[in-house]
Amino acid sequence: MRNIFENISWLLADKVSKLFPGILVLALLARHLGPEQFGIWNYAIALTTIVGNLAVLGMDRMGVQELIHHEGQESTVVATIIFMRVVAALICMAACILLVFFSRPLQPVYGYCTVFSAFTIFFQSFDVMDYFYQVKSGLRNVIVPRVSVFVIFCFIKIVLVYLQASLYVFLWITLLELVTTYAVILIRYGRRYPAIQLQHIDMAMAGRLLHKSWPLIFSNLVVVLFVKLDLVLLDWWSNPDQLGNYVVAIRISELWYALPAVMGTAMLPGLIQQKKDDTAAYLLTLERWLRLSCWAGLCIAVVVSVATPAMIRILYGAAYEFAAVILMIHIWACIPVFLLSVITQYLFVAGKYNVYLYGNITGLLVNVAINGLLIPSMGGAGAAIATVVAYSSVFVAMVCMDKTGQAWILTQRMVYPLRVYADMKQVQGKLRRQLSVFNSNNPLPHE
Repeated sequence: MRNIFENISWLLADKVSKLFPGILVLALLARHLGPEQFGIWNYAIALTTIVGNLAVLGMDRMGVQELIHHEGQESTVVATIIFMRVVAALICMAACILLVFFSRPLQPVYGYCTVFSAFTIFFQSFDVMDYFYQVKSGLRNVIVPRVSVFVIFCFIKIVLVYLQASLYVFLWITLLELVTTYAVILIRYGRRYPAIQLQHIDMAMAGRLLHKSWPLIFSNLVVVLFVKLDLVLLDWWSNPDQLGNYVVAIRISELWYALPAVMGTAMLPGLIQQKKDDTAAYLLTLERWLRLSCWAGLCIAVVVSVATPAMIRILYGAAYEFAAVILMIHIWACIPVFLLSVITQYLFVAGKYNVYLYGNITGLLVNVAINGLLIPSMGGAGAAIATVVAYSSVFVAMVCMDKTGQAWILTQRMVYPLRVYADMKQVQGKLRRQLSVFNSNNPLPHE
């Protein structure tokens, strides 16, 4: 449990420290570039995210399990997964660039944005360091350099906005930020642990992992399709201006997704171990987590809906006025997203990868169908409606397809408001105890 709270502490520090600088830089870039250029850049980001998700190979969760189950073979696991992801990344990068080259040969700005965005796919191959430090409860080794580089480049981007830099300058700066971030992380790893070498690569392990992870590969692809496909469809069926308004709205909405993502990432190793040791305690943890997630998502949706008009006007200005309508709809996706963060971890720990896959296929089909009906007439608002309905359909599908019925039992108990207070008090008590332990183990230096 101590490891879980330590991981949560560092992951929350990562997200919170990036929150306000990220919002500020996003607003300045959106105002500076305008809805059209900002929309085209985000189209390229969405495209490379969709295709590049294949390069993850399901290792974002499988890697954690391998490191837990193969203690003492960390160098082999890390080297093998990096090798697998780098090969997949190079293939995905080429696919993205060729797709845009043939689909938009007369629009070079799309090509430039895609080439630079595609480098993200390659560098994210080294996110294996996150899995390693997550298991070792040493996430500070990736979060401290990542946040430091992020803040430095936020200042650089603000200066460039003041200097009226072009879109192409920001593309180069974003690439330099990627290179710097992963270089620092790898250097820090190399100082404490054996260097990653080719002889550590285990091809038999790679084959076994690839065979085992194919449901996760397709599941993750389906997830990212219905998360990012609306951006691509808006560009195809509407226009870059609508896409620009949609992007600034969903960026605010999706900021809140960091909370369940942090919880899920930090709790996965502990849940795997807890299920082995005490099934009853494991199920009680899931029940409390699901209930708190339900009510947290509801509160966030209500508050943001009320604050949206003023928020958009202050941050983005009159050019993005329609983004307020989009955000007031899209923010309600927080509720199913928060719930899914719990149900998906339950499915992963139980090894029910097929349920995860089929649930996300359901969401993708619903998303495409509603987008096709609503985007031509409603633009970004239609895409926002499709997102809320799609996430909700995924949650319902996963609960219904769990043959044990345990997901349905957990779902029934999540709506008990009287138990929320007790859950919060228990979590607060655990946080206080773990914070005191964390502070005693990480004292501030004396002046």
